[in-house]
Amino acid sequence: EALIQREVQRDLELAHEVQRDFLPDVQPELPGFLFYDYYQPANHVGGDYYDYVTLPDNRIAVIVADVVGHGVAAALLMAKFSAEMRFSLAVESRPDQAVRLLNERFSRTQQRGFVTMIMTVIDPQTNEVTIVNAGHMPPVWRRSDGTIDEPGSEISGIPIGIEETVQYEQTTIQLAPAELLVLYTDGLNEACNPEEEQFGIDRLKKVVLKTGDVPSDLGTALVETLGTFQQEAAQEDDMCLVVFGRSPDA
Repeated sequence: EALIQREVQRDLELAHEVQRDFLPDVQPELPGFLFYDYYQPANHVGGDYYDYVTLPDNRIAVIVADVVGHGVAAALLMAKFSAEMRFSLAVESRPDQAVRLLNERFSRTQQRGFVTMIMTVIDPQTNEVTIVNAGHMPPVWRRSDGTIDEPGSEISGIPIGIEETVQYEQTTIQLAPAELLVLYTDGLNEACNPEEEQFGIDRLKKVVLKTGDVPSDLGTALVETLGTFQQEAAQEDDMCLVVFGRSPDA
């Protein structure tokens, strides 16, 4: 039994390494923009996903997604989702059409799970960000005047993989210098402390409001605040966080 357990442990460690290969190992080098990312599965492998995909005209797609469940099954679905995501972005130039194609292909080839996803596409020529929401929490937009918004919540479609024929909508915002977007999965806002109180979106927004306009500063502050809140409570779900925005001196 000890030998079998050791073999299972080695397999899980290998699966963890393989899954990490599906995730970015470097952040985009986009003039005038800064990036931060954080990924922490609840187990050896997880179902959360993020990616940076280079598109024509120097655009960058930033994707954060959450496969239903966690563990090995969710990780396998995440790997499939990653491949279909990149294929769809290579075929369709419009973000909303790429997500439509992604959903069509993902729904057609599997019936065992679904994925919530937020896709943002940065155009460095115009400093515009196009957003497509498939059943996910909208990004938190920290404006240069210190206020926050949640763009894309009004055009959110259903998660990927539930229904094959779905039309998704997109919305576009303009990022000014020192403005940023926070993309995250529900492992953050639903994380609990020892009293089983959830961290919540309101606490997340408070950190966004009181922290500076540099993505790495904000991301680090969020992770540290969450860790302090959780104390010794066990992590129940995968966590993924991506923060990006324009440099204050852009």
